[in-house]
Amino acid sequence: MRNTLQRHWFTMVRRSRTDGLLDAQTVYRGTDGECAALLLVEPGTLKVVAATWESYAPEVKTVEVKGLVGVEAYFKCGPVLKETLTGLGKFTRSLFAETVRGIIQAETFLLAERGFASPSAYSHYWEKFYAGSCRYYSNLERISNKWDEYAGTDRLTSLFNRFKSQNVYIDEKHGYRVAGMLSDSFHELSVDLALDPDLLVTKANGVMLRVPDNVCCEAVAYINELPGRRLDGLRKKQVADLLGAGEGCVHLIDLVHDAVESVKIEQLKGDGKN
Repeated sequence: MRNTLQRHWFTMVRRSRTDGLLDAQTVYRGTDGECAALLLVEPGTLKVVAATWESYAPEVKTVEVKGLVGVEAYFKCGPVLKETLTGLGKFTRSLFAETVRGIIQAETFLLAERGFASPSAYSHYWEKFYAGSCRYYSNLERISNKWDEYAGTDRLTSLFNRFKSQNVYIDEKHGYRVAGMLSDSFHELSVDLALDPDLLVTKANGVMLRVPDNVCCEAVAYINELPGRRLDGLRKKQVADLLGAGEGCVHLIDLVHDAVESVKIEQLKGDGKN
């Protein structure tokens, strides 16, 4: 078994010490290239002040994305990202979406700017807004930790950090093994999948090392739905349905979806199409 593809993402949201703007970015470095999506955002409104796409390899390119200026970098901005970034491709859009997700996570430490009276008021807002969206917010009556209790103290400069990785290994006889990992300011989990050459899952394992509440760990059981399933051609929503949807874990769903996409990249590379 040999490692043939690596993919690494780093999302960072920092508050500037000079002008107070949020510097949010997702940098990607993989065997297939290096690039970054960068946003400057006003912390009170979360409106974009500047947006830049940078590619470092295989091609060098810098694009100022003026169509995103003034857009609220928050929930429901997906259609605007899709329309504005069409010419730059699907992967570019995915990196800007990752950056927006980072900003949403960083909101935990922007309470005054966002108009929340207290950490508990913010927790209550999320419990209503995000109800039914994941294992935690679908089982609020069973949790031991409120979000504000788990998130901890205020952060002044470094508001949120997320690392993700996918490693693809080839076994000439049996197909692929994919190891996906996520570690951020609030979560830490991993998935390990074995797939045959047709992307039929033969083995699947998931681990949660650090999550907001023990109830989140129950979502790992949905990983047992994957063996025997052919993942090629499944859209992300279909992957989500397999992994419990609103009773599952959005981060576990993301890792499995990224794993499938990573194997597809390896297949294209092997066919000489990448």
